[in-house]
Amino acid sequence: MAALARRVVAADGGLPLVADEGFLRRRFGGEGTVAVTADGTVVAAGSVRPQDDGSVVSGLVDPALRGRGIGARLLDTNLGAAGQPVTVETESLTDEATWLFASRGLEQIWAEDVMRFDLAQPLPDVALPPGVTVRTWADDTADRFFAVYEAAFRDRPGFPGRSRRQWMEWTSDDDDFRPQWSLIAAEAADVAFVTCAEGWIVQVGVRPEERGRGLGAALVVAVLRRMRDAGRAEVLLDVNVDNPAGALYARLGFARIGRRARFSRP
Repeated sequence: MAALARRVVAADGGLPLVADEGFLRRRFGGEGTVAVTADGTVVAAGSVRPQDDGSVVSGLVDPALRGRGIGARLLDTNLGAAGQPVTVETESLTDEATWLFASRGLEQIWAEDVMRFDLAQPLPDVALPPGVTVRTWADDTADRFFAVYEAAFRDRPGFPGRSRRQWMEWTSDDDDFRPQWSLIAAEAADVAFVTCAEGWIVQVGVRPEERGRGLGAALVVAVLRRMRDAGRAEVLLDVNVDNPAGALYARLGFARIGRRARFSRP
């Protein structure tokens, strides 16, 4: 399965994490998984994961075997087995997959671009505004991060409304979380933040009244510098396709390497 996922990501781009064994176990490790093999090699797989409010369908098809109807048959099998409502997810969206989903009456409800910064290239020349200082994540700054997060994202569509405890667990309980690369910017008050995991920029937020000053860009560049100084070769991030920050990341030198998406029936 991991080898299949690597072939899919190499051909289609998208979320590199899809080839991680733990990720694959969560997606394809249950009883609702169907695998297609050829000469002992897994060349396609589809899964149905029951949820409290329906089912989630996932699939992978070897790029070398596409155009034979394998993906369509897997999708139809899984849609037939799924509870309602059903969500279809992909971490490597292609034009062909978009057409297939539409032909089954599925509509895109969410999408994120996966973007990559090559740390071998020069860093943009973006500095924090005068008078703005930064501190890293620590026991005495964690609450400040949450306060800026809530202020920055509360007005966004789909804001999950996580409690302080939920957000702290989601952010810092991950083994890949890197407090030394997670920064909060302050003047008289805290104005912006960035949180990071190993190889990833996870969240960037700026208080609404402070936007337009280059704070987000400056924090991203500060993180890139720290990651490069620590010997890392690249940095990845996800950004919603409707988020204008995607254009900012492109200007800073991030390149789009694929798209994640979710589809459902209206």
